[in-house]
Amino acid sequence: MVVYQPDRRRRVVLVLLVLTALALISFDERGSGAIDTARSTAADVIQPARDAASSAFNPVTHWLDGLGRASELQSENQKLRRELAQAKTEAAAGAAARARVKELEQLFDLPQVEDYNGVVANVTGQGSGFDRTFSIDKGSTSGIAKDMPVVIGGALVGKVFRVTRGSAIVQRIDDRQFGVGATIVNQNAFGPDGIALGQGDSSNLKFSPFADAALVGTIKKGTVAITRGGIGEAYPRGLPIGTVVRDVTAGGSVARDAELRPIVDLDSLDVVKVLRYTPPVAPSS
Repeated sequence: MVVYQPDRRRRVVLVLLVLTALALISFDERGSGAIDTARSTAADVIQPARDAASSAFNPVTHWLDGLGRASELQSENQKLRRELAQAKTEAAAGAAARARVKELEQLFDLPQVEDYNGVVANVTGQGSGFDRTFSIDKGSTSGIAKDMPVVIGGALVGKVFRVTRGSAIVQRIDDRQFGVGATIVNQNAFGPDGIALGQGDSSNLKFSPFADAALVGTIKKGTVAITRGGIGEAYPRGLPIGTVVRDVTAGGSVARDAELRPIVDLDSLDVVKVLRYTPPVAPSS
């Protein structure tokens, strides 16, 4: 009688598995069609499931990415809106200033900026600290000298403060150390005369009438102050400086100061013109 031995059966199964594995490896290395077909069939079965999973997860992935960029896009949109609004405001202010200057020139036959020999220069930067200045890309080699008036669109914006061969620093009219003889163009008449001064705590100027200047009636809001010009003045007559911010009425025989808003936005200058103006001198006696 033959006794069945489990260990012997296990050895036979193991040998068969090893031989099968070796055969499969051999077929794979030789590019067996059966193996390739099996592999291709498996890929065909798996691929639709993989595509379905990808299609299901892609919208979710894009949505999550969108959430991550939502704040960034909103900030960019708000920034662009602010820049557009600022550009529109500056364009409107510039157009209004040019129209006002043209109106004054026609009304009072004021001198044209083109009447003076000038140098056009680019603004290369604004100053920092307490001094209100800006730099330009032209200097002494272009004929620019200290104290020459600087204008834009016919309106005074400053004077040359310091000069090098290829650049210059311009002191703005709203600098606390700036002063210019001025005349109010009030109710289609000239006067009173005084001085326009920059202020350290404001972007506006202060107009102080001379002690002997008579103030008739009220200096109306919106009226314009122009450079006084004349002998001893570094500026030609008739350059608009600023507009009166609010009505000013004389108190008794004492004229009150007026506040002037510059004609142009001094913080957004890009191109200016330096007037190579020679002040008149008193005739020798």
